[in-house]
Amino acid sequence: MYRSSQPLRICPRTARLQRALLGLGGGWLALALVLAWLDREGRWIDPGRETVVLVKLWIFWAVWAVIPWCGAALLGLRQPAGRSAPRLAWLGALALVAYSGLVEPRLLTVREHRLPLSPSVQAQPLRLALVADVHAGLFMRGGQIERLVDRLNALDVDAVVVAGDWTYEPPRDLHVLLAPFARLRHPVWGVLGNHDTGAPGPPLAAALRQALQGHGVQLLEGQRLLFRGWEVLGLGDLWGGDPRGDVARLLPPGTPTVPRLVLAHQPDTAALLPAGSARLVLSGHTHGGQIMLPWITRHWVLPGMSAQGWFEGLNTTPAGPLFVTAGVGTIGLPARLAVVPRIDVLRIE
Repeated sequence: MYRSSQPLRICPRTARLQRALLGLGGGWLALALVLAWLDREGRWIDPGRETVVLVKLWIFWAVWAVIPWCGAALLGLRQPAGRSAPRLAWLGALALVAYSGLVEPRLLTVREHRLPLSPSVQAQPLRLALVADVHAGLFMRGGQIERLVDRLNALDVDAVVVAGDWTYEPPRDLHVLLAPFARLRHPVWGVLGNHDTGAPGPPLAAALRQALQGHGVQLLEGQRLLFRGWEVLGLGDLWGGDPRGDVARLLPPGTPTVPRLVLAHQPDTAALLPAGSARLVLSGHTHGGQIMLPWITRHWVLPGMSAQGWFEGLNTTPAGPLFVTAGVGTIGLPARLAVVPRIDVLRIE
């Protein structure tokens, strides 16, 4: 069979379009630095961390460059064969970055869980919407917060529970940033997390409390309330609060006379509770790993979030059952992979 000795060549028009897409992506990287510089102004930032925040913001804006680069990589597949494996690998890497940075962080989902009450427990059923780790500010912007509130308002629940880490190096005007929470049609209970109390993070706890309470959020750290036959109490953050003092003040010795619901940010706070002292403990903090890489996340990342191994979902603790939500926001990188942001609806009945 006749074979041409002339090398196959890419169509000139395709080559020009490919170069244009590559140039567009490269130009966006430069523009992203300008946007990051402007975006950094007027934020709560710890002194000395301005450069770190600038880099994070550059990543936040720069990730959009993968869209034209994916287009260029797709055009590259139309080139003559011979180097198809590297091209496919390059396209796969770009697609993974695009999905984890631009798609999955916006795939807010709702998952329902039925948590049956013990027959010996006399209490009314509860339906709670649990969220945590909103991290409004650096990566979680107004539109995503609005969508979160819309999804919560669409749920048939008795209350919304927010297990801390409301912020992540946010703009100075916390009242405006968190204004969507004022639209929630359900009672809202919450506690602060380590990023809200400067462990790590800027010292914004006082301003955050004022903003949240101004929007109708009832912060329960060191406090209790009675709701439909339940005792609901909140504990301070394990790193930035005083959960041991809260436990000493709020939990008298002996078996509770009414079912008790405990809200804390970090799951390991449950280890401070007396045995059998809670019908249910709710927390967040772990993000479920946020970026789930084989072996690495499970063995290197998550142990730093919970020394007890209480990483996500329903766990058994001496104090009582502990439910850990994977949260809705991101830190470090504006990305999630195989850990979609979620609202957990808990049917306690």
